[in-house]
Amino acid sequence: MPVSTHALRLFCAITLVAAMTPVFAAVQEHPENSWQYYLANCQRMQEKMADVQSGRVPGAVEVIGDLESSLRIIAEHRLNLTPQYLGSQEFAQCENVAAQGEATIAQGRAEFAARMNQAAQQGRIAHQNSPEYQRARSLGYSDVGDISFLKLHEDTDGEARLKTMLITVDEICGQYFRATQYVKPYVIYTVRPSDGGCGEVKRVAVVGGRSVEKGDYIDEKGEFQYLGWKKLVGADGFPTDVRVLKARR
Repeated sequence: MPVSTHALRLFCAITLVAAMTPVFAAVQEHPENSWQYYLANCQRMQEKMADVQSGRVPGAVEVIGDLESSLRIIAEHRLNLTPQYLGSQEFAQCENVAAQGEATIAQGRAEFAARMNQAAQQGRIAHQNSPEYQRARSLGYSDVGDISFLKLHEDTDGEARLKTMLITVDEICGQYFRATQYVKPYVIYTVRPSDGGCGEVKRVAVVGGRSVEKGDYIDEKGEFQYLGWKKLVGADGFPTDVRVLKARR
């Protein structure tokens, strides 16, 4: 059946709107408008780089977002410029500014990486100077970790190292673990997503700990050693894979 002219036009219009991008939008405007957008963002980039050079901002990392935005807009509107503009001295100058902007972005990313490395180093030093770390080392453990972040410790350091760490009960989430099931000789402790800063269901099985009743909170002063994963079968007959900790005291 032939397609009506109206339907064809409607289909083309819908397709055109759905596919339109900022680049396409730039092509549709008058070259003079594209030129003004191009110059405005060129000037904006100069101002942001001047802020870095003058010290008005701490570093190039603070202007990365602005520079990237201006570079995108410049690239979009450059496509719609006619030879009249492309051959001008202003265009050549702005292209140089754009190159400087890209270099400043690279500088900012390097600054960000350096800041992150410095923060990580400071964090390591603070951690190693903490009483918890010092105690773990004095007891022969490689490090100290939190009971609610066992997965993070394993992902970061590996299971082998996790087994050499002294595991303690953290305040963010760990202190909210409650006894929910007993599978001799293990007590399974659980937290809900809404407990403290847990955000998700977590379970651990403790062997060798103190005697508890269902619903009791885990010993806040407890110290543990990670043993690994174990499949436990509860009273309901269903098996559960759970991380096992051995109580130190």
